Amino acid sequence: MLIHEDRLFPAESATRKIAKALYAHIHALPIISPHGHTQAAWFAKNEPFPDPAKLFVQPDHYVYRMLYSQGIPWKTWRLGSR
Repeated sequence: MLIHEDRLFPAESATRKIAKALYAHIHALPIISPHGHTQAAWFAKNEPFPDPAKLFVQPDHYVYRMLYSQGIPWKTWRLGSR
């Protein structure tokens, strides 16, 4: 293995031991990450999205800006107005 398996755990050994014990209990659980680019209502309502672009591109200004910076005008995305 080129990357050490403990690379994301704390460097201090006692803290790393606790972190690894906690991780052992939760590592198989699904990731639920209401990151800042999502709206809490999406999780509360649990409704399906009409299409992936409305979920991935429209609410995330990083994706939006990256596409636009590559010369892809937003009108071609068929997402409606921003």
